[in-house]
Formats: sequence, C-alpha cells, structure tokens
Amino acid sequence: MSKADFDIIRLSSVPLTREKQKKIEEEVRAYSSAVKYVIKEILSRQISSASKGIEALREEFKERYDTRPQYLEDVVKTARVVIGQHFRMEKTIRSMRGKTPFFKPGRFIFSKPIVDVGEKALILQSSENEEIPIPYDKHSRNRVASTLQRIAKDNRQYGRVRITYLKEGYVEIDIRVE
Repeated sequence: MSKADFDIIRLSSVPLTREKQKKIEEEVRAYSSAVKYVIKEILSRQISSASKGIEALREEFKERYDTRPQYLEDVVKTARVVIGQHFRMEKTIRSMRGKTPFFKPGRFIFSKPIVDVGEKALILQSSENEEIPIPYDKHSRNRVASTLQRIAKDNRQYGRVRITYLKEGYVEIDIRVE
C-alpha cells in the first residue's frame, strides 16, 4: 500500500477521569508485558513470519494474556515492528548490538474489533470485555469532523489505531484511514 492510499488522523483526548486512567494503565501494562513476551519468544524460537508466530504462540498466549485472536495478531504485529526497528538501528548504533529489542510501555496499536472509532469518542475493549470510551478533544475533533463522520457511518475504512497514553491523563490517538 502506497502512502497516497491512506491518511493519518491525529486526535487528542480530553483529560480522563482517574477511573479511566487506572483502566488504561492496566491495559498499558498488560499490552507491554504481552509484547515483551512475544518478542522474547519470537527471538528464542526464531519465528520468521507473523502467521507462524501466531500459530506457535496461540495456546500459551491464551493462557497467559488474552483469549481474543485479534489481540494476539496486534501484539505479534507490534512485536515484529519493534524487532525490525531494533535490527535496523543495530546496524548504525554500536551500543544496541547484541541486545534484545525493548518495547517502551505507553503505546498500544490496535485494529478494528478491539477499538471502535466514533464521531465523538474512541471505544477501547478491555481484556475483561469492558468498553472504555475515550472522548476526543473539541479542537482536534472539529479539525477532522467530516472524516470522523464518514468513518462512523462505515463509508470509509480505517486500519490500525495507535493510542499513546501520557502520564498526565491524556491520550493521543492516531488513526490510519484508508
């Protein structure tokens, strides 16, 4: 897919309540732990493709982290990206050579069944099948209101959604619109 085939919409959230912050922090911890586990397993088992990784890790992942198959696919995709970035940087940065890739917590990358993009808020499905609504900031929402309306009506498809949790109680949302 070429760069002309998609756009990235950047949105900010309103300050989240303490209850939502705790739920999102739990999701951040679980997601980063799952990605670190998958990175370790991919490197130790020398798994070469995403489909082989999903097959090899499916049962263990269901027991340890989450039973949703889409969650495993998103985690494997994120782990493979982190490994690729590390190996590319390893060629030029000497201090990174021989070390295992590290995933920085605070970032999720999810796709459609786990996140749902609406006109006013992003809805995140937690691991306990609880919906966590993350409302958009008024200024960023108004900037891309027409695109959000088309997405909400399913006239326009969206790909993966990157959610960056900031410690101050805000969330930055990047939506890849096709």
